Amino acid sequence: MNHKKNEKAESDSKKVRLKSLSILQNKLQIKFKDKNLLNRALIHRSYVNEANTDKIKDNERLEYLGDSVLGLIVNEYLFKRFEDYPEGDLAKIKSAVVSEATLAKVAREIHLGDYLLMGKGEELSGGRDRSSILANSFEALIGAVYLDQGLKEVRKFILGLLKKDIERIDQMTYLRDPKTTLQEYVQKKYKERPIYEVVEERGPDHKKEFVVRLLIKGTEMSRGTGSSKRKAEMLAAEQLLKKIERNGGEL
Repeated sequence: MNHKKNEKAESDSKKVRLKSLSILQNKLQIKFKDKNLLNRALIHRSYVNEANTDKIKDNERLEYLGDSVLGLIVNEYLFKRFEDYPEGDLAKIKSAVVSEATLAKVAREIHLGDYLLMGKGEELSGGRDRSSILANSFEALIGAVYLDQGLKEVRKFILGLLKKDIERIDQMTYLRDPKTTLQEYVQKKYKERPIYEVVEERGPDHKKEFVVRLLIKGTEMSRGTGSSKRKAEMLAAEQLLKKIERNGGEL
């Protein structure tokens, strides 16, 4: 009799879980071919530990895969979206986009915590809304979408959720170098790019110093001095940005 009760309880539990996963699929607008992948993406290791069985697998392997897929898609998008940005700026934006804070924010927006399976102890300690768990689970979900739907669909899935955050992060100018910020300003206002010219090199080879002047529409606007051409250019751009700020946004 108890055996039949247990079987019924287990069957009811599976039905509830499948209904829950169907709701999530509708929300994500993805129909999984293999719902077991979706389910596994949402299993925290604490749930497996409490279940004490080898039959249930947690989401950590999917998280590992999802992390790589996420990095590829975001890097590809940044490379195409911001053609004039140097590598350093792209790396800073990417780092902020795939950070725990951003991924947890997106996970909260889709209420991913509501669908996680976790141990009672973890849940009681606030695990369902813990940023690290949400971010990791979101990466696991990406891994599951990639395996089930392929690269094209996972790209659509990731960018559909992260595009607005990429644009928001791009506006955070402290993430970017002065040359990029100035170039955007000049291109928008004058439809051309700033020109940097080395006007002097001084000092011995092991301790070189470069003097660079910054030209806009043929007129010298500022100068910078540094131990490399790039540093001198950065300083020249920074000097001009400060002048523009003092002038209320005008050269």
